Amino acid sequence: MINVGMNRGHNSSVALLEDGNIVFHIENERFSRIKYDQWPFNALFKIKDFTDYVDDFCIAGMDSPHGRIGPDPDIYSHFISQLNKSFNEHNFYVHDLGLDHHKMHASCAFYNSGFKEAICIISDGGGSTPPEIPPEYFIAREMTSVFSCKYPAKFELIEKHVYSPLPRVEWDQGLSEKIKIDDSVGSAAAFSITSKAFGFDPLDAGKIMGMATYGKEDLSLPPIYKDGKINKELFLPIEPPYGDISLNLDHTHGELGYKSLEFQDKANFAFSLQKETQKNMKKYIHDVIDITKCKNICLSGGFFLNCVANYDYLDGFPEDVNLYIEPNSLDAGTSIGAAKFIWHLKTEDSTIRKQNTIYYGPEPDYSVKDKKIWELDRNKNESISNVNYEDVISLILNKNPVALYQGRSEAGPRALGNRSILYDPRDKDGKDVVNTIKNREWYRPFAGTVLHEEANKWFDMRGLEESPYMLYAVNVREEKLNKIPAITHVDETCRIQTLKKNQNLHFYNLIKLFYDQTGVPILFNTSFNLAGDPIVETLDDALYILRNSNLDYLYLPEKKWMITIK
Repeated sequence: MINVGMNRGHNSSVALLEDGNIVFHIENERFSRIKYDQWPFNALFKIKDFTDYVDDFCIAGMDSPHGRIGPDPDIYSHFISQLNKSFNEHNFYVHDLGLDHHKMHASCAFYNSGFKEAICIISDGGGSTPPEIPPEYFIAREMTSVFSCKYPAKFELIEKHVYSPLPRVEWDQGLSEKIKIDDSVGSAAAFSITSKAFGFDPLDAGKIMGMATYGKEDLSLPPIYKDGKINKELFLPIEPPYGDISLNLDHTHGELGYKSLEFQDKANFAFSLQKETQKNMKKYIHDVIDITKCKNICLSGGFFLNCVANYDYLDGFPEDVNLYIEPNSLDAGTSIGAAKFIWHLKTEDSTIRKQNTIYYGPEPDYSVKDKKIWELDRNKNESISNVNYEDVISLILNKNPVALYQGRSEAGPRALGNRSILYDPRDKDGKDVVNTIKNREWYRPFAGTVLHEEANKWFDMRGLEESPYMLYAVNVREEKLNKIPAITHVDETCRIQTLKKNQNLHFYNLIKLFYDQTGVPILFNTSFNLAGDPIVETLDDALYILRNSNLDYLYLPEKKWMITIK
C-alpha cells in the first residue's frame, strides 16, 4: 500500500510511505529555493522517481481548502489537477486533513516516538480553526493542544487552547469543555509576533532565541504573562498567527519603531520572552503529566524547536517519564503525520516503527555530473581532486571551512552531516570565519557534532542518552569551556548532535580522525547554505555557494572527491 502525505502550508512538504514505512520526505523549498515555500509541487513530482502508483493522498494544512482560512479554491483545484496529471493512470483517494493541523503534528510525533501509547503536547504559532467555532468567528487558531494517543489511530483530545482577536462573547460557552477560548496568543505565537516586529520573517523565531542570550533582566519592561496567560496588552495580534506587537518601549503600537530599536533593548525583551515562555511551558508539561499520569510524553509543533527551552525541560523532569521531541516539529512534519495517520486508520496496523534516521531526501545524482565534471570553470581556478579523510582534516586544521555533501538530505531544519559546513571548534575566531561565508547574524549560536561515546565528558547531558537531531542546547562542562570557543555560545551552551558510527559513517570517521589528532571529539557543524536560503539539496546548489561565497572547499566522501575554488 502506497500513500503520500502533503503539507500545503508554509514549510510545504511531501512524504511517501510504503506499507507504513517512510520511503521519502522533503520540503519543497529544497527544490524551489524559496524559503518556507507554501506549495509542494516540485516535491510532489519527485515522487515519480519512487512510484507511479498511489493509493491515498493525505493533505495536511491549516483549515479546509473550501472554507475558513484555507487557500483560494482555484489554487486548490489546480493542486488537485496536478495530482491527476501525475498519477492519472490509477484511482486514488484524497483525504483532506486541513482541519486537524495539531492532530497531524501529534500523529508525526507519536508514530515516530516508538511509544505504544503517549500523551502528545502540541504548541506552535497557530494551527487550524476548530470546526466547533461558529463560522462568523472564523479568525481563530489552535495554539496549544494535548492528545492521548494509542494504536492503531486513536487520538483523543484532552484539551485545546484557541485564540481569536475578536471580542469574547457568549458563543464560546457552548463549546466542549476541552476547547478553551483564551484571551491571548500562545507562547509560540509570541515568538513569531516578536520576530515580525523586529523586522524578521515571523517564521525566523530562532533568531529571537539566539538574541535572548545577550539580554538581561529589565524591570522597566511590561510582563510577558498576566494571570498565567500571554499579556494581551503587550501583544496585539490583528489576525493570527502573526499580527502586531506593542512593547511599550517608545509608546507606539505596531511595527513602526521596533525594527530600529537598539540591539540591547531587543535582546532584553527577547531574554524576558525566552525565560517566561519556557517557564510557562515547563509548568504546563508537568501539569499534563500530573493530570494524565502518563509516562510517555511527545512534544511537537514549532515551539519545540526551541533548543534552549527543551534543555530546560530536562531539569527536574520525572525520572520515570520518557520524553520524545519530534525533530521535524515544524509544519513540514505534518505531511508525515497525515500519511501515517491514514495508513494506521485504514489498515488498523499497530506495528511500532520508531524513527531511527531522518535522512529521507533523494540521493545525489553523481552520474550526470561525472560526465560534465560539474562544468568547472578553469578561469576561476576551479579543480577536482581525489582525497581521503586525512586530507580533509588537514584543511580544517589549517583553518579552512569545508562543506560536506553526501547521501540523502536531512529532513527538518538541522544539518546533520549530509549537507553541512565543517570547521575547527577550537578556533576562537571560528564564528567570524563561518559568518563571513554565510553572512549570518553575529549573535546566533553555532552547533557541534560530538562522538556519541564522548558526549558526557564534554557536555552536561542531564540524563540524555543521545541527542542525534540537535534538539538541545546543553551546558558545556566547565573544564572544557576554553577548548571549543567557536561553538560555545555566550551562555556557555552548545546545540549538539551526538553521532554513532552506524548513523553516518563518513562523518563519524572525520570526527574520529580530528579527535585522534587534537584530543577534541567534536567538529563545528553548521548548515550548508547562505543566510536566508534553504539548505542546499543538489550539487548545483552546492557549487552555487562555492562560486558566490568565501567557501573554497566541497568534499564528496562517497566519491572521495574535493572540489576546490580559489
